[in-house]
Amino acid sequence: MEELKKQYVAWNSENNDFYMELKEHESPLYERFMPVYEVLRHIYTQLSEETLESSDDLERIFKVGLEFIHDQFATCKLYLKTNFSGDMEQFLVYDDVIAMILYIEDLRYEFKEKKVDVDDAPLKELLDELETIIIDKKEVPANLRLYVDDRVKDVLEDIDFNFFGIIDIFVQVAEALGIYLYEEEDIKIGKDIEHHE
Repeated sequence: MEELKKQYVAWNSENNDFYMELKEHESPLYERFMPVYEVLRHIYTQLSEETLESSDDLERIFKVGLEFIHDQFATCKLYLKTNFSGDMEQFLVYDDVIAMILYIEDLRYEFKEKKVDVDDAPLKELLDELETIIIDKKEVPANLRLYVDDRVKDVLEDIDFNFFGIIDIFVQVAEALGIYLYEEEDIKIGKDIEHHE
């Protein structure tokens, strides 16, 4: 586990600014990565403070999460470098498209891992469409998520498959560890009104 902790520290040092930039801009990529990122941060912190005992399960979770987020960030940074010449502002215009590409790749990975017999051609075609939006710097359709969901639903309708990816697993792991990912902040509207007589 010590080696994994060192890898996490190196990875986080290299990627924390990118993650915080996604968070600051309320990027859908931040929403995508947040469960995995927060579980890794929590486990690392708890192990370092010795308030959590290492186990094989914890090590496996940490390893899978670190590999997943490393690959996902590497993909995003590749898009940032090759398609947007490092311009984060331009990258963020297309972050929803990139999030959809990553989602479809997750789905294809699950099909392969679970040996699901599915016609992959429609998903490849959808990936090509999404890549073209980025490459040609086309306007991102307002209904992009709905469009992608409909196309994915068409692929899934003829097979018995319930998609439960790594991000879903990490949401459950977070809950098991007592991490509340989607805690709502108290919002105060207006000001306290004092009544003077």
